[in-house]
Amino acid sequence: MHVNEIAQYISEQPDFTLSAIAEVAGSGEGIPPLRYTPAWNLANVKEKYCRNEYADYREMLDREKPDIAFILTENCQKPDVVEECAKRGVNVCIEKPMAVSYAEAKRIEAAVKAHGITAVVNWPVIWRPYLHKLCAAVESGIVGKPIKMRYINGHTGPLGKGARHRGVAESAEEMTDEIRGRTWWHNASHGGGVFLDISCYGCLFTQWLMGDGAESVLAYGADLNTPFGDTADNAAAIVRFADKMSVIEGTWTTPRALIPSGPMVNCTDGVVTCTGGAEDTPDVKAYDMFGKEVALPEYQPQDSMRNMPWHWAAHVQEGKPFCRMVTLEENLRVMAILDAVIRASASGKAEKV
Repeated sequence: MHVNEIAQYISEQPDFTLSAIAEVAGSGEGIPPLRYTPAWNLANVKEKYCRNEYADYREMLDREKPDIAFILTENCQKPDVVEECAKRGVNVCIEKPMAVSYAEAKRIEAAVKAHGITAVVNWPVIWRPYLHKLCAAVESGIVGKPIKMRYINGHTGPLGKGARHRGVAESAEEMTDEIRGRTWWHNASHGGGVFLDISCYGCLFTQWLMGDGAESVLAYGADLNTPFGDTADNAAAIVRFADKMSVIEGTWTTPRALIPSGPMVNCTDGVVTCTGGAEDTPDVKAYDMFGKEVALPEYQPQDSMRNMPWHWAAHVQEGKPFCRMVTLEENLRVMAILDAVIRASASGKAEKV
């Protein structure tokens, strides 16, 4: 469903043209085209942004010869699609997370290097100015060295009650559990589940805010309220470093209005935290060890950080470097943490990163 906001952003970037669209056939045959299902998303993008639809994405790549392909497939399909793009010399933007496992992420890396294309990974949160404000505060050392990052995120499920996704004003339509269970989101073999949907953000923030050095992970995931699928709908993980730690929680059973807007970073001399819930207008504040608010460094958003189309255009036209957290190299590190989270949940013991 992120395709709806991506298509909108492409349409708003003056140097981008959405030349063609194509669905990559996946799971869930016979699902009615309710809002945010793949069929509905395709129809919505076609109606609003691009009439040029192909039945086969490979034919689209051959005929259109695009500069970049935005890949928003089921998670299990991403390496195959990247390989098809790479051998045609088409650059790629992969929607988060980049793959279902570290091994699959390495497949993507191999294809990118073999054919010399550029690959980036799009995380919707990377374009939120308040998170860069938080990162700048942590990096400044204004309240000391970071020692513990805490993050919880979630919603009622990608197609759950009241679910709403950027690029579309309306909430998800009601659907039966039987139909919901046939979507790829609730199918582990297709890369569904709360780990890949939600916990991945915590892995991103772990790498972004805490840096290199993640050693091992303890994790637990459970299907607590969605028995129609075979994926976890709630998850928790602890990432261990030599001198710091990260705590990650994800849920498909709690409304977004009750979820904090972003991470909290406990530091040696205080804390940097996001204010407001996920549905509010979030900001960032810092406090010292006595609870006194500390003034933060100024952060001025730039056009190149509006979203990925603006970021890509600035890179191509002005030579601006990519934000490190969209690069393939950094996302392999994020994927290594996420892979350890998933393995630890399955094994019930600590797993090395």
